[in-house]
Amino acid sequence: MKIAIAQMRVQANQPQKNFEAMKAIVKEYESSVDLIVFPEMCISGYYVGDRFLQKDFVNEMTHYNNEIKLLSQNTGIIWGNLYHENHKNYNAAFFAAKGEWVNRNSKKEPGIYKKHLLPNYTLFDDKRYFHAGEGLFEPFEYMGEKLSIQICEDMWDDRHDFSPTDKMMAYQPDMMINISCSPWTLHKEGRRLEQIETLNLDIPFIYVNAVGMQNNGKNVVLFDGGSMVKQGDIVTMLADNFESEVLVVETTRLHHKPLEKNDDKIHDAMIKAIQYFDEETLPYKPNWIVGVSGGLDSSVSVSLLVEALGSNRVIGVTMPSNFSREITKNNAYHLSKKLGIRFLEIPIGGMVDATVGALNLSGYDSVQGLAYENIQARLRGHTLMSLSSLENGVIMNNGNKIEVALGYATLYGDAIGALAILGDLTKMQVGTLAQSINRRAQTEIVPINLIPIQSKTKIDWDFAPSAELAQDQFDPMKWGYHDALITYLMKYSLIDLLESYQDKTIYDTELGGYLNAYHLDQGSAFIEDLNWVLKTMNTAVYKRIQMPPIVTVSEYAFGLAYRESQSAFRVSEHAQALMQQIAKETISN
Repeated sequence: MKIAIAQMRVQANQPQKNFEAMKAIVKEYESSVDLIVFPEMCISGYYVGDRFLQKDFVNEMTHYNNEIKLLSQNTGIIWGNLYHENHKNYNAAFFAAKGEWVNRNSKKEPGIYKKHLLPNYTLFDDKRYFHAGEGLFEPFEYMGEKLSIQICEDMWDDRHDFSPTDKMMAYQPDMMINISCSPWTLHKEGRRLEQIETLNLDIPFIYVNAVGMQNNGKNVVLFDGGSMVKQGDIVTMLADNFESEVLVVETTRLHHKPLEKNDDKIHDAMIKAIQYFDEETLPYKPNWIVGVSGGLDSSVSVSLLVEALGSNRVIGVTMPSNFSREITKNNAYHLSKKLGIRFLEIPIGGMVDATVGALNLSGYDSVQGLAYENIQARLRGHTLMSLSSLENGVIMNNGNKIEVALGYATLYGDAIGALAILGDLTKMQVGTLAQSINRRAQTEIVPINLIPIQSKTKIDWDFAPSAELAQDQFDPMKWGYHDALITYLMKYSLIDLLESYQDKTIYDTELGGYLNAYHLDQGSAFIEDLNWVLKTMNTAVYKRIQMPPIVTVSEYAFGLAYRESQSAFRVSEHAQALMQQIAKETISN
C-alpha cells in the first residue's frame, strides 16, 4: 500500500488554517497514494484548554470531520480530532475513503477509533476533557488489508494497566498506524523509536507526529515531528526539525533511512519556538525588546531573537548603574554591533536616586541592601515596559531555569516578559547554546568571555556571573552543581538524593563530579547547601507562578509540567534524620 505520511504543522485553535493545510496535501497526493495519514488532534490542536468543554467548539469540530470525509473521494484519509457522542468527548482517529466512513468487519463504529490510554501527568490533562475508548480494538478493512489505528499514548503502555497494541495484535492486522501529537523534550526522538521497538511487531508500524508550537498558558510546547515507518530492522524516518514534511512510502518496499543526529537541536527548538510563538500569538508583529546586560543569558536571548526574526524587529537596551562593570558594558556594545540591532542606553542612576529620595521624604532615611538592589531591578523592568508601550513591543524574559528555581529574579523587574525563552534551560545548557550560536554564525556573536568552560569536576569563567546590583556582587549559585541538583530534585525525591550521598552512588551521577570542587564531600557543607537550595526553591514558588510562559525542553519544566503550590517549607522526619546523619559524615570517591 502506498501511504503519504503527512507530518503537518498543527496550530492550536485554528481549525480553518489546519483544514486548509490538510486540504492542500490531499489535493497534491490523492491521485498518487492509497492513503494519507495526518496527526492526532490536527484540526483543533491538542492544547486548547477548556474550549474542549464548550458546545460551540464541539459542534465546530464535528463540522470539520464531515468536511474532511468529503475530501476522501479519491484516497483514504486518517486524521485525529475531537469526537462527541452521548454527552461524552473522545480523543479520536477518523478513517474515511470514497466519501464514506471505512468499516470494520463487524460494522461497529464505522470510521472511528477512540483513544484508550489517556495521559494525565506532566503537561497532559486528557482525563479532564476526554473519556477513554470502550474496548473496540478491531481493525478497519481497507483495500483488502486490515489496518489497526491507535493514538499516541496507546503505544506508551508501560504505566497503564493494559496494552492496546496487544489487544489489536490479537486480530492479526496487516499494519499498525499510530497518530500522535507528541511534545518534544530532550532526547524524546530516541525514546519514541525505543518504545516502538519494544512493541516487537512483525508488521509495518506507521507513526505520524505533529510539528509546530502550542501552549497551555504556562508552557510553550514544541512538536518536532520525527514520524517514521518501522518494520523489522528497517526504519524510514522523517525529519525532526519542527517543520512540516510529507513522505510517501510503499509498505512492501521500505528503505532504511535512520534519523540523523542533531547536536544543535536545542538551538533549532529555540528558533522555532520564537518564530511560531511570534506568528501565532503575536500576529500584529510587535518589536521584541531585550534588556542586554552584557551577561550570558541576555546575550543568548537577543542572539536567538535576531536569528529567528531579523534585526529590524529587535531592540536591545542597556541600563547601566554605578555597579555595571566595563567588561559587561563592552560585551553589550559588541553584541549590538555584531547583530546590527537598534541599541539604546538608558542609565537608571537618576531614577534610582529619585526613588530613594521619594522614600526618604516618606520617612525611610536609609534604603540599603536587598531593598536597594530590588529598586534597581524593578526600575529596569519599568524602563523596558515603558519602551514596550512606546515601541509597540513585547519583552523577552532572559531568566534561566536555575534562576527561576531559586527565585533569583525580581518581581516586576527582571521577571517580566511575554516569553521566557531560557526558562527551562540550566546555565550550563545556556552556555552550550551560546557555543552553538557562535559555531553556526562562524564568528563570535556571544562574547567568549561569557561562556562557561565545563569539565566533569568544575566550571571555569573568565569572570563570574553577576546581577550587578551591588559592589562586587556575584551570583550565589554553585554553577554546574546546582544545575544538576535542581534537575535531580525535580525528577527524584529528596530521600533518593540523601541515600545516594550516603552509599556514595551519588558519584555515579552528574552531581558527583562537582562534590569535591565545591567541598561538598564534607557532610555538613553538603547539608548546609542543600538546606539553602530547598528553602530558596520553596520561597520562590510565588515568583514562578507569576513568570511568563516558559519554552519547555524537559519533562520537568516549571509551569504545568512540574506543578507546585504555595505552602510552608517542610521536610519529612525521615529526610531530617538522614540529613542529621550526613552532617556528621565525610565521603570520598
